[in-house]
Amino acid sequence: MTDLPGAAELCDATVRDGIDAATTWLYRRVVDSPLHGPFIRRIDEACARPAPPAWNRDARLAIVPGASYKEAPDTDADGRVVREVAEGLGLATDLVPIATTGSVRQNARTLCDWLLAQPERPLLLASLSKGGPDIKLALAEPDAERAFARVAGWINLCGILDGTPVADLLLSRRPDAVLLRVFLRLRGRSPAFLRDLRYGPGGLQDVELRLPPHIQLISIVGFPLREHLTRRISRRCHAHLARHGPNDGGVILSDVCALPGLLYPIWGADHFLQPKTDVRPLMAAILQDLGATLNRRPSRPRPA
Repeated sequence: MTDLPGAAELCDATVRDGIDAATTWLYRRVVDSPLHGPFIRRIDEACARPAPPAWNRDARLAIVPGASYKEAPDTDADGRVVREVAEGLGLATDLVPIATTGSVRQNARTLCDWLLAQPERPLLLASLSKGGPDIKLALAEPDAERAFARVAGWINLCGILDGTPVADLLLSRRPDAVLLRVFLRLRGRSPAFLRDLRYGPGGLQDVELRLPPHIQLISIVGFPLREHLTRRISRRCHAHLARHGPNDGGVILSDVCALPGLLYPIWGADHFLQPKTDVRPLMAAILQDLGATLNRRPSRPRPA
């Protein structure tokens, strides 16, 4: 049960006080929350005083990348930064081989099959943007209990688990949206995956997040004001989402605040965690926190 304001309350605050004031108010509520506040302070302290690695040497971090992670590496959708931080801590990593612009259901099946093929060892997942709904749908697969039995934690970086109104913007007849779709087709990739991300009834919002109790979910998301948005695409998407309340230019913040688990807000960052935010100390602290938790848990066998 969340102690944070819901979508309707945040929309009212946005209409009454403006998007920046509503975003600031929500950020303070998250930081002061009895659920998220202690976690945020613990991570902030760990960022200031790095601890030695606390990893079970058999554990691995599996990265579920975002859309177009091969075509647009400058967005860090391939999780390169997360991978480098993890390996610097002595944690081995894998990149789950999902289709770069595959449908959510296609990628969910790929993820389940990949997890089922892994040896018996502790696993953490880290997802980027569209990688989030890929995991959400994988958790709804019939064999999800077996596939996710050894997964101890999931770091959800700017995941659009409930879809985004930006998908309709990118599917529109606007010249820049048309150019994006042409670019994808020229690279041999279909833009059809955008339809999976549409916001509203019949989409991802209607799919329940079936998070097993043994998986710790940590969501990381930006909380930008308009003055923080230096990229034109971020300003445009942020303005497009403003009628839904505070957002990062891709994710509606009331949606991520309603997720189970813990939330770490990054003040001033957009959906791509830009302007350039040094997330390395933050990722190191969160991975260390998860590592310490994982080491205290007994090994969990995979169901037959």
